[in-house]
Amino acid sequence: GAVRTEMAAIRHTIQKEVFSPLEERLVGLVNVTKPGRKKKTSFLCASVNLSEKPPQVFISRVKSVEKKASDKGEREQYRRVKQWRLSELRLVDGKSADLEMPEFDLHFEKAVFKWIASSVTEKKTFVTCLYKLVHKYIERKKPQFLHVDEERLQDILHSIDPNRGRAGGTEDDEEVEQEEYQELTQKEEEDLENLLSRDKAIQDAAAFTENLSEELATLDEANIHTLMGSEDQIRRLMANLDHAVKEVEQMETKLGVYDELLAGVRETMQRLGSQYSRILVESKNLGALLNEVEELVTKLDLDPLVEKVLTEAPLLGSSNIRDCTQAALTLQAAISQELSQGVSILQAVTEQKQFFANLSFTFGRRLHEQLSGMFVNQSSQMMEAVQIRHTSIPAISSHSSLHGELLPYAELTKWLRDSEPIRFSEVMEAYVRNFRRVYEEEIKTFMSDSRATLARGVEVRRTGLLAKVGSQSDILTSFRSPIGGSMMAVSPHSRAGAGMAASIADFSMSAAYSSPEHHSRPKFDQVFAMVLEQLQPVCVSEQKFCTCFFHFKKLEPPTDMEDTDGIEEEEREDSPDDFPDSGAPQQRTPNLICVGDMTGGGLPGVLSQLFTLLLPEIEAFITFGERLDSYNTLYLLISVSQRLMFAVESGSISYLDETLKKALVCVKRLFDKFIAKKKQSIEEMKVPRGGKCGTLPCVIMFNEFAERAEAIVMGTDRRSDLDKAYMTLVDAVYRTLEKVAHEHPKTPPDVIKFENYKKMFDILSHLKVPCLETRRDEAKKKNRSHRREYVVNCLGRPLEKLSTFFEGIESLLAGGTKANEVGYRLDYSRSELKKCIKEYPGKEVKKGLEKLYRRVEKEVSEEELQVVWGAMQEAFMEQYRRFEDLMQKCYPGANITLEFNLDDIIEYFSTISHGQQR
Repeated sequence: GAVRTEMAAIRHTIQKEVFSPLEERLVGLVNVTKPGRKKKTSFLCASVNLSEKPPQVFISRVKSVEKKASDKGEREQYRRVKQWRLSELRLVDGKSADLEMPEFDLHFEKAVFKWIASSVTEKKTFVTCLYKLVHKYIERKKPQFLHVDEERLQDILHSIDPNRGRAGGTEDDEEVEQEEYQELTQKEEEDLENLLSRDKAIQDAAAFTENLSEELATLDEANIHTLMGSEDQIRRLMANLDHAVKEVEQMETKLGVYDELLAGVRETMQRLGSQYSRILVESKNLGALLNEVEELVTKLDLDPLVEKVLTEAPLLGSSNIRDCTQAALTLQAAISQELSQGVSILQAVTEQKQFFANLSFTFGRRLHEQLSGMFVNQSSQMMEAVQIRHTSIPAISSHSSLHGELLPYAELTKWLRDSEPIRFSEVMEAYVRNFRRVYEEEIKTFMSDSRATLARGVEVRRTGLLAKVGSQSDILTSFRSPIGGSMMAVSPHSRAGAGMAASIADFSMSAAYSSPEHHSRPKFDQVFAMVLEQLQPVCVSEQKFCTCFFHFKKLEPPTDMEDTDGIEEEEREDSPDDFPDSGAPQQRTPNLICVGDMTGGGLPGVLSQLFTLLLPEIEAFITFGERLDSYNTLYLLISVSQRLMFAVESGSISYLDETLKKALVCVKRLFDKFIAKKKQSIEEMKVPRGGKCGTLPCVIMFNEFAERAEAIVMGTDRRSDLDKAYMTLVDAVYRTLEKVAHEHPKTPPDVIKFENYKKMFDILSHLKVPCLETRRDEAKKKNRSHRREYVVNCLGRPLEKLSTFFEGIESLLAGGTKANEVGYRLDYSRSELKKCIKEYPGKEVKKGLEKLYRRVEKEVSEEELQVVWGAMQEAFMEQYRRFEDLMQKCYPGANITLEFNLDDIIEYFSTISHGQQR
């Protein structure tokens, strides 16, 4: 009873707080929890909104959110957290029809919810309520009820009058209002609350019941007296009620007639409503279609004037070119309009796109024919100008005038690249094909004249030939690079300009060294600088034009120019020996023009096709210079490396620099060949016969190489290749020196070695090259070692008997004999010592030294004679001191001395040396 009372109070509260504001009637309620969440309870509610036609049935989930304070204490407050229409329900699963289980599932269209009721009775009551509501308000697509008591549900189904339909909605509404629960009126609710608030009545149930009985008896008595006193009024009331019943019956009859009349009207209005909805949808769709068509027409519409310009307007003159450019861009914008996939397959759209494609193709063909014709005419004129040239002074000019005529078409070539890539490739191919012949002829003539100038006995002066090209300042000022689409001047006072000048114009190897046999010819470095000065503006101008006209990216500066050692040796089938002796470039088969290679290779690909002879001609010029003088390879290695380094630092890399980078491989190969020949000459050197040997030819050869090489690299820091060459040649000299020292018939090997190692030490000390310090120390060490050996071997035993005598004494001392006991031995007595001393008077010693000097004078060069003689004096004096020490040690107090002293020795050596010099 308490549970039912509590549920009734909760039901009353939920109806009042949740459903009454929405004009809904609560008809079913069950206390549920979700599986695994026993503490979180909520309520599933079934409600009907009778204010709508037809009535709407809802299933709601209600939960308590907080406790509300009131004058009677705290009570819970409820709100709806989820709501579904009954028409969305597809299945009610009771889990089991045989077992009493509180679990059940509700399957809606988009989700399935599992619940556990607080009791099996509440579950059955709620499922029954849902069953009744489904059969009462759902006509089609009724949900299924599984695992429930089918007999009980059938009884409920039969209890419902099958004749009642939607027409009897009023009766249904009344039934719903009378089901199980009727809401209390405000007055009844207040009376109930006042009654429950009496503490005494609540505490004493018997007294409460007796009190209610007394009040009920009093009320019944009052009602009876009232009825007895109002009999006449009741009669009049009954008469009025009978009359009202008759009026109601008449009204019902009329309502029945009206209902039959309105039945057809209802169906007609429903049909009109559905037709009106379709009309609204059609109107909306037509409006959207109109907007789409208007947008489509706007996108794909092309002014007839644009078509006329693209098909008829001439492509000559600045105004006509501007009109054609604008028209082509307009056509490109129309073609590039983005359309949806469905619109793109429409026939009208397909036809218009085909029209645009045909128009683009036609204009692209006209532009191709126009540009190709200009290429043919201009190249023919330039070829004639080159062929009728009568001067032999090396000169080559840029194609700036031609570029000025073609650059107005740059925007059109950009359109051609984006819209007609095949035509664009054909235009590029036509340009390369026509002007490659021009550049080949110009470069061939220019380089041939340059080689002839270098070979003739005509001196190149700044006031003469190079003045025609321009001064160094003018050349550097006019040197430009395409950076950011504009030309960047390089000032001769800037770091890059000064570096370029130092590496090309002012870098003269001949200034420090000039061979007499080459004095009558122009200096190679000047001619090479002139060649680069004239080729630079040609390559830069063409590079800038191709960048602007064909819309290529700028050349990126290389990042591997730190050292010439990083240059990879390219595999070439030809070698430097393959070039003709005249210095003319080797005839190579021109590369076939491949459109894919040019477009894929970008700007370098096009420039390489235009300047096909540039690299071979430069390599031929380099080889020609190497044949004139092999030291030119070192100059080229230094100057080209510096030029590339400064080009990278200034960010002004040009195609000529890229070509020189490749040519640097040829230079490096020729320089290595030059060093290899030097090394071979050193290793195959023959020892000179007759007289003193002196300095070997290999040492002289290395000294000459070092002098010329240092003159070339003076003032530069690009000497890594030269340092490696030094190492190679020095090692070759050392090996050759060791090998041929024993081949000279008159000069001892030690003399040859210490003299030439001394010469190498002087040369390496003068060079002051850090990488040769170990070789210099080695030369110094070997010089001293071989000089010491020569002195020892040459000096020998000048006092033979004395040396033998004292060596015997040293043997005795080493064998354990005491020093004071040596004199008592018969062989080493004092008398024997005096006898040996008498055999070496001062005159005999001096005579022996004079003989030794004459021998040394014949074998040792004049530069080393005094050094060797001084070393012999020190060795002789050292031997004298050894003898004196042994006599003092072994013969103390005997007063035995040699017949000459140190001063006499010094006088002998000095007298002999000065006497021979006089």
